[in-house]
Amino acid sequence: MNNKVFIARNYRSKFDAAGKAKMDCETILLNNGWRNVGFKQTWISNSLLGTLISAIGITWGILRIPKNSYICLQYPFNKFYGYCLWGAKRKNCKVITIVHDVKSLKGKYGYSQDEIDTLNESDQLIVHNKAMRTWFESQNIKPDMYEIGAFDYLHEPKLSLPKVAIDYANLRIVFAGNMGSKQSFIYSLDDTETAGFTMDLYGVGFYPESVKKSEGSVLNYKGMFPADEVIDRIDGDFGLVWYGESLDSCDGVAGQYLKYNNPHKLSLYLLCEMPIVIWDKAAMAAFVTEHDIGITVSSLSELSSKITSLSKEDVERFKTNVKALKLKLEKGELLSAALRSAEAEL
Repeated sequence: MNNKVFIARNYRSKFDAAGKAKMDCETILLNNGWRNVGFKQTWISNSLLGTLISAIGITWGILRIPKNSYICLQYPFNKFYGYCLWGAKRKNCKVITIVHDVKSLKGKYGYSQDEIDTLNESDQLIVHNKAMRTWFESQNIKPDMYEIGAFDYLHEPKLSLPKVAIDYANLRIVFAGNMGSKQSFIYSLDDTETAGFTMDLYGVGFYPESVKKSEGSVLNYKGMFPADEVIDRIDGDFGLVWYGESLDSCDGVAGQYLKYNNPHKLSLYLLCEMPIVIWDKAAMAAFVTEHDIGITVSSLSELSSKITSLSKEDVERFKTNVKALKLKLEKGELLSAALRSAEAEL
């Protein structure tokens, strides 16, 4: 396929986890023969200046889109997705959209027919997983859809730190990212059976005053690190994908969204070579089971029994499968495969 183009943009920081997936997608597009017709990807933290550079770069890119070409957009694209669609349609382009977030599936926004109508302007969508695809089908979405499976995670090691050997009798489970409110589920873990594991925490939003045990807590706060270093800093045996304030289900906006999206956190854990613990109603629970890379739980109250029931052989099998999947994620192979499928149908 000739004339495959995209338009790069400005991000607030090269080391900001929020833009990591989209920055990686731009790199993967380049690696798959797509050409950036906008400005080079930049990382300017000043909001006004960054928006101005994106606006000028995107306008320049729209002017340079070849007629009758193929353009790959990422959604959401701040204020510019509709603008890029307009430019693509004026040039009679075929549009492939990589969907990162669906506001209609984030409860705080409410359902928006405008969002569905906007995405219907694409010729093809690359969506997260089967659950998201099924939801779109229920909304009578028109474009052909392709599932990415999990988001790739490109990474070049910055540090080489020694890792602690696995203690199979006391596995270290990692939770990385924003820990949420003072009522986060993590502080209730000390109220449950904690035999067989400890919980190591990396990221922002940790409230020491919310820890219920002054001694003998299962929680170990390890600190926060730049997004480009956190993979090299994390040292654990399993990675936990869970959101909200409840131990019994993932609640709140982020928790319910887990039923449809591919959390980037899961990919980060895989790059750290850690098997996954995930809510059994999460969309990615099926991915974890299919690839045999961890366990699913309906409630964190059953975490101890699930962990202690694992044999050394189970853990080693999970880790072997994780390492094989890591090789694909760090090379961008999952998005590359979805792009090839989409291109073949255009």
